[in-house]
Amino acid sequence: MEKLNLNKLIANDIVNYGMDKTTSFNYIVSLNDFLDDYDEESITYIKSHINDIIEAVHQNENVAQLDYDEARQEFNMVFYFDGLFSKLDKKIYNLSQEMGIDFEPEEVWEISYDIENSEEYNDLITSAIKENSKTKGREI
Repeated sequence: MEKLNLNKLIANDIVNYGMDKTTSFNYIVSLNDFLDDYDEESITYIKSHINDIIEAVHQNENVAQLDYDEARQEFNMVFYFDGLFSKLDKKIYNLSQEMGIDFEPEEVWEISYDIENSEEYNDLITSAIKENSKTKGREI
């Protein structure tokens, strides 16, 4: 496994920022907006190493495609859906595929949201906690 360096850590931050903000498969991260969270020393470093950071974003395992607009200083990233899905999202997607149903990501996220916010889901978690606590010698 290749070791991380500062450029890759910054690139990962850019990718994660875009993945957290997206509601689909792609997101455009403005370098200027992104730099608002950094101090002056870090901003200087990022700007002086931007080409290495762009390459590290391009090589990120979650990025299917990257277009960097130098004039606008924007990272236009397309993500692999697998990196955008939570474990529950992946379970829903995989089961739907087995059932011959091809959901769009937005539909998977909607189903996941509905499940996570349902009373049945809360009851299942509560039941699992109570059952597990019996084997740990604790009582609720």
